[in-house]
Amino acid sequence: MKRIIYIILLAMGMATVAPMVSLVDNRVAAVYAVDDKAKAKAKAQKEKEKAKAQKEKEKAKAAAAKEKEKAKAAAAKDKAKAQAAKEKEKAKAAAAKEKEKAKAQAAKAKAKSSNKQVASKPAVKEDPNLSAAEEKAQYMKQVEAIDKANARAEAYNTRDIAHRLGFWGLVGYSNLFTSGIKYVPAANSSVNPEGFINKDNGFVGGGAGLGYQLRYKQFLMTVGAEFTFYNSVMGVTNQPDGTFALQYGMEPYANTMIYHYDFSKLNDKMIGGFVQVPLLFGMELKNIPLFWQAGVKAGLGIMNQSTISGTFSTSIEDKELISGLTDMYVHTLVTDREIAPVQTKMNFGLNVAASAEIGVNFDQWLSSAAKLRLSVFADYGVMNVQNYSPLAGATDIPTQMMTDPNPLNFPTNSAMTTTSAADAKVNPFLVGAKIALWFDLPRHNKPTKDYPKKPNPRMGVQMTDYASNSTLSGVSVEITSVETGKTQKKNTNKQGIIQGRMAPGQYIVSATKNGYYPSDTILQTVEEFTFDTLHIRLERIPAPIVYTLCMNVYDEQTREPIEAAVRLTNASDTVVLYAAQSSDDGFIETPLTEGDYIAHLNAAGYMPKDETIHFVRDTVDIYMQHIKEGIKVKIENLFFATNKTYILPQSEQAMSDLANFLLENPTVTIHITGHTDAVGTDEANQILSEGRANAVRQNLIDRGVAPERMTAEGKGEKEPVADNDTDEGRQLNRRVEFVITGTDGEDIEQIY
Repeated sequence: MKRIIYIILLAMGMATVAPMVSLVDNRVAAVYAVDDKAKAKAKAQKEKEKAKAQKEKEKAKAAAAKEKEKAKAAAAKDKAKAQAAKEKEKAKAAAAKEKEKAKAQAAKAKAKSSNKQVASKPAVKEDPNLSAAEEKAQYMKQVEAIDKANARAEAYNTRDIAHRLGFWGLVGYSNLFTSGIKYVPAANSSVNPEGFINKDNGFVGGGAGLGYQLRYKQFLMTVGAEFTFYNSVMGVTNQPDGTFALQYGMEPYANTMIYHYDFSKLNDKMIGGFVQVPLLFGMELKNIPLFWQAGVKAGLGIMNQSTISGTFSTSIEDKELISGLTDMYVHTLVTDREIAPVQTKMNFGLNVAASAEIGVNFDQWLSSAAKLRLSVFADYGVMNVQNYSPLAGATDIPTQMMTDPNPLNFPTNSAMTTTSAADAKVNPFLVGAKIALWFDLPRHNKPTKDYPKKPNPRMGVQMTDYASNSTLSGVSVEITSVETGKTQKKNTNKQGIIQGRMAPGQYIVSATKNGYYPSDTILQTVEEFTFDTLHIRLERIPAPIVYTLCMNVYDEQTREPIEAAVRLTNASDTVVLYAAQSSDDGFIETPLTEGDYIAHLNAAGYMPKDETIHFVRDTVDIYMQHIKEGIKVKIENLFFATNKTYILPQSEQAMSDLANFLLENPTVTIHITGHTDAVGTDEANQILSEGRANAVRQNLIDRGVAPERMTAEGKGEKEPVADNDTDEGRQLNRRVEFVITGTDGEDIEQIY
């Protein structure tokens, strides 16, 4: 029973606990579900934030890359621009150098010119009575005449022509070909009537010359003076075996005893020298270094001589003897005895020879003015040069017995001076190699004429009153050239006109006259051969109404009056209208018309003040700031070179004022800060700002300010004072400021 009750109670307990456990499980599951949902949401939010951050990072990276590319493109553009400018300057310098070189060469050629002609510089007479069209026609007529003259000079100067001087040498094979030697024995001579036969053999010949050569395009013409010499050996014979024989009857046994002379190797060595003038025509080939010439050489024979040489043997033939008598010296019978050489002068007259040569150019080995020519040539005399003049007692053969008691003594002479050579002809022949060196002569060009200077066009200005249209005299007219910046000022005459000649171009014209508003600037274009009159009307200035300007000067913090030095200028800060010290209560007054003005104020212990005021019959209040530690001041009118730390000369007044302030207040210390716009990379802007701040500090040191009184830093683009998206904003952001960091407890007095 107890066990049953226990089981029932256990069952009831389990029934009660089960729903509770289920509820707890459900609650726990719900909690876990909420937690998982929160975690998922947080994770999603985190992923979203991460994606957003990544997107921002990518966007910033893209923007940085874009800025970098932009800066890179700007740098490349600047570099290209600088390179182009550099190339332009280089080309300009080279052109100027070439121009000077050409000018020097032209002057040199002009000085050397034999005709001494000077290039003229005609000028068109500026006749005020001529119209613009008539002036143009007169000028063009002169230009046309000069064009024709210069065209002729240019055609002459650009001819493909060269004049040369040179010299040459000849060497080769020579011969004196003879013909027409006729042996005619005397009627009563006992000499063998066969006579003699001559045979011509050549030897070495050569010569040298100098002359002039003209080349026109490819064609050549050569003329000069030349000396040539010829060697020739004439063999004399009348026997088939090549010997020469003479025989004489021995007196008183002429009919029974015959005296024989047998000559062997009987040679007549002839030398001919000629002075001649060559006249040759030919051509230089364009694409290959070859040339050829042909023509004639006319010359006169000089230094002509002959030498007979050889051996002879003698014998006696007697009809009563079985054999002839030989080798009996006592009877003047000798064998192979040499003939003593005998020189005989000959007379060669005029020689006209045909000549031809072909050769190679070696110009590449020498300077441009030198020409080396190597050729082969041949000269052949086409006219008989034998001027027959026999020796006294000459016979019809080169050697012959005489009446000398000694039979071994007999005369010899050249075959060309025998009576047999009276109708002979001689043709000199020379063939061989020729080497020549030619030098181009300097060219003498015809000078060209300069063109006349064009008459400047005429320009007139007429001034009239705007209201009455009457002419205005004494008006100051200012004319400025746009190209050169040069300004001319003239006053109108009684008719209100100025007139003159101006160079063609664009001009800025303005006019001023007391009591009139200045004219607008007018851009006037002046063209060649024109006469234009510019009409300008001036409006009279009404009498100004003068009011009284009242100005109060106060301390910015205390609003108390300040005694200050005040200087008023016009709006362009070029004319001082008022300069004085204010009263003790900081008040000034002065007659002034309505308008814009600039007020410059200085007071001891205060920062200088420059302020533009617009005066309309009211009182102007100006506040000045007391100098003390912590005041930040922008250095006005400070200019740097673009993207550089170099301070431009226009900044002189600003730097001088700042230096004077520090020198007059030796207890003041400052901190200089440089700022840039946002163009370019952060790193580049930081470096630029630091460089500019340090440049200002160094400039002040150079002016005598102690270095320990100044510190400098750059902040790049970090602290803009305006929007970097506009030119005006970027200009305001590019600045250098300083902060007063200490005064050593002393009062500051501003001194200017």
